[in-house]
Amino acid sequence: MREYFDARSIRCEDGRTAELLYYLTWEEQDGCIGYGAEIIMHRGGTRDSALVPNITTSKIRMGQILSLLCRNTVTPCALHDVIDEQLHKF
Repeated sequence: MREYFDARSIRCEDGRTAELLYYLTWEEQDGCIGYGAEIIMHRGGTRDSALVPNITTSKIRMGQILSLLCRNTVTPCALHDVIDEQLHKF
């Protein structure tokens, strides 16, 4: 399942504007809820997306990570790297 979190607009190198949509995702496994992130980018007529499920069992921590993603206008191609960095900080 997923829930809209926030959106940002960025200007790409080619001068076009892209819309970034950030989503909180979750799924239940073995009685535990795992939260993740999905980013969808619309640019012109194209759509790119990336999903990293089950990052944490803490909805609060996932909200902090999503806020970081939004603040830094992380795109789908960088999502996995940014999540890896965040998980190795602790």
